[in-house]
Amino acid sequence: MAVSLYSERYPAIGESHGLSAIAGSLRGAFGEAELQVALVDMVEWGEENASRLAHVVSEFQPDILAIGLQYGTFSFLQKNYANLRAAVRRPDALVVFGGPLATYLSDRLINEIAGDAVVILGEADEALPELVRAWVSGRSDWSSVAGLRYRDRVRGVDIATPRRLVDLKAVPPPSRLHLNRIAALGGEIFVETSRGCSWAACTFCLRGLTDVHGRGFEFRRKSAEAVARDLTELAARGIREVTIADEDFLGGDLGQTEEFVYQLLAMPLPQFRFDASATIHSIFSRRDTPGAAGRRKALVEALARAGLQKVFLGIESCSPTQLKRYAKGHTRNEAVAAAELLRSLGVRVEIGVILFDPLCTLDEIEDSLQFMRQHNLASVASGISSELRLQTSSHYLDVLRKYERARDVALHDPVFDPDTLMHSYRFADQEVQRLYDSVQLWNRRLHPLYYPSKSLSRFGATGALGESVQELRTATNLFRDETCDAILSAIRHARVGRDFRTPFDLDIEATARRLADAVVRALARREGPDAHPVIGRALVAARNVDALLTA
Repeated sequence: MAVSLYSERYPAIGESHGLSAIAGSLRGAFGEAELQVALVDMVEWGEENASRLAHVVSEFQPDILAIGLQYGTFSFLQKNYANLRAAVRRPDALVVFGGPLATYLSDRLINEIAGDAVVILGEADEALPELVRAWVSGRSDWSSVAGLRYRDRVRGVDIATPRRLVDLKAVPPPSRLHLNRIAALGGEIFVETSRGCSWAACTFCLRGLTDVHGRGFEFRRKSAEAVARDLTELAARGIREVTIADEDFLGGDLGQTEEFVYQLLAMPLPQFRFDASATIHSIFSRRDTPGAAGRRKALVEALARAGLQKVFLGIESCSPTQLKRYAKGHTRNEAVAAAELLRSLGVRVEIGVILFDPLCTLDEIEDSLQFMRQHNLASVASGISSELRLQTSSHYLDVLRKYERARDVALHDPVFDPDTLMHSYRFADQEVQRLYDSVQLWNRRLHPLYYPSKSLSRFGATGALGESVQELRTATNLFRDETCDAILSAIRHARVGRDFRTPFDLDIEATARRLADAVVRALARREGPDAHPVIGRALVAARNVDALLTA
């Protein structure tokens, strides 16, 4: 049995694609008669229901229990693992942990939760079938299986086997026999065409999950034939809207990207609509020759004709100095050019923004917000007032530690949150700290309203809401613009020594009420016993907006 855990901290309706990927690998390595595989994607439930999960495990009675830890689920596992393990009556059952948190917290999983478990580091497509094969055959020596960490049961010593990159051209297609309800709810279904990032240099990014060394040369693609098979299987299940799961869809060498895309588009596939994530330079680069720029534009045009409807761009900032600190590699003018090209083709744009980081200044925040507002980017920011996730082992953490040593200050907490891998921190600039404290108070209060609204409105042409999604998108865009304006106004007040908190609070209260009204209008018609819990929780938050505003 393979289980993908769920965190209510990140409410969404969609496929846990890693679960589908390992299910495909297991079914490709074993016949149905040889290995029966049961899959539980807790996203389908939309809640952290430990008793329900224990009941499902008890009913199936697996010999092997594989648990995928997504962000936000370490505490859930820590609290409930004993009951989950007790639900498996076989005393020598094989327990396997995988996923992002397992990769980065393997020592804590073994030392604090399950000393007899096996942790898969990074990609599990090859490691899990090989481990299962070894365990079923009675072998106790698993040293030939790449990417494992476990405690030798005879010698009592911890063993870590070397990692290796999975050959994406050899992995079996994902298996999605468990996705009927998620698909019926209009949930987000993912298709993977590549892994890794061809840039792989952003200082805040935590590498090591889909790559080993965190370098651009580890970027890999599936074959066009494999992606076409996956799309054909999805079409047979009635699915015609997908999200490309890649972090860098058009990454790598332009010629190789063209070869892959044009080969895929030439295949006799059903019509799909799809969303994707891309780097700025894969859409527009100032370094391109006129010929390369024309080829890049033609590639995006071909994708738009084929059904590309939205692209997520990791812009992160429109402050030149902040972009340098994040090592993004692009300029803000390139970001605008990329967004304008996509919009000219009828492709919606969503952008990532990291407004606050420990070393930022008010000038950087103001410059970034003004530029985004001027170029119609603030309204499509996933989180217009987001702060940097200071994750353990990231390069930004090294930069911050160097700053702290040089000035003999301590800005970050050395202990990180195992659910997010994040260190808490304060800001070097006290004016920024005061602004952040006010902004963060509202981010926390409005999270139950804004986060599900964003999630429900971002995917596909309709997603889980049908035509109601357009009204919700308009409302979330307005909320972001008005939040941007409120922060800019607060900065202007602060610069002249005036109190900014009272007018800022009033501005945010007003825009929050407008968003709540729109959520009720858009979601009320979807309410009912069969609705996904994310919709229900968003409606509860919207109808109780007065309580949120004073929380």
